Amino acid sequence: KQADQLNNQITQSGKYIGTITRAEKLLSQKGTQGLGLSFKTDAGETADYLDLYTINASNEVLPSMKTVQAILGCLGLREATDGNVTCEKYNADQRKRETVTVPGYPAIQGKRIGFLLQKELSTNSKNGKDVERMQIVGVFQADTELTVSEILARKTTPETLPKMLQ
Repeated sequence: KQADQLNNQITQSGKYIGTITRAEKLLSQKGTQGLGLSFKTDAGETADYLDLYTINASNEVLPSMKTVQAILGCLGLREATDGNVTCEKYNADQRKRETVTVPGYPAIQGKRIGFLLQKELSTNSKNGKDVERMQIVGVFQADTELTVSEILARKTTPETLPKMLQ
């Protein structure tokens, strides 16, 4: 059983349903605000650092804000107020995961949701090595598979997600 659980990271593009395990308030060194997400599927697979930067230091709204708004809509929330959240994060100094309390969004953390994830490949500018990371390209309700536009249109049958999967 332990051998099967050694690598439970999501590494393939696709549709996943699960729970948001980290909804952290982010602020980059350059002053860009964001939402740091971690996610665990119903099957136990995880995706960490699905970070969405939403507003830059010049107060300009970035494209990821649409994804954050879709998450709120699929969760039935109009807003997410600040508060502290307890989650697991990797401690580079200790070289292990640990439980920490950080500023975040309690209304989002612990909620079930569906994500369409896509693997993104890039090159690390410091060492030239290829880096893989998962990126949220679609958001839907976990139980109905409706996207936020379908929820707003009061549809009852998911039509957008099957098209996105193609």
